[in-house]
Amino acid sequence: MLTKTQLFVIGALWYFWTITTYGVNVPSGLFLPGMIVGCALGDLYCAIITDNEIVAPTHSGSHRVTYVILGMGAMLAGYTRMTYSLVVIVMETSQDVNIFMPVVIAVGMANFMGGLCNRSLYEKAVRAKQMPILIPAVPHCNRLVRAD
Repeated sequence: MLTKTQLFVIGALWYFWTITTYGVNVPSGLFLPGMIVGCALGDLYCAIITDNEIVAPTHSGSHRVTYVILGMGAMLAGYTRMTYSLVVIVMETSQDVNIFMPVVIAVGMANFMGGLCNRSLYEKAVRAKQMPILIPAVPHCNRLVRAD
């Protein structure tokens, strides 16, 4: 098991290289690095709650993988704003149906909190490339326009 410092360093390095390669317009993935950063943060959370005696070490040992999976799902949902497909991906990755509801709650909360802060990473990329997209509501100046 890695120490908290090692987990933090792994998460921080992967996050740094992910945003660096995304920012310099190099073809690189965003999904797998997001999974790695989320796994590191989930494991870091598990180590912190165990070291601070919030949960018993036996609970932490048996549920460590669950925290890692929830961290991964929450990280991905936070910046992609994917919901149903992300829950399916996480469930297929973990192959454990017993964590379905915690995954749904983690993905839903991360999606909601990310939506309060900013747009998704993919929506920003589409807008930066000036691709035409449908907006969720009719602009105020066009609400009274009728088709003949």
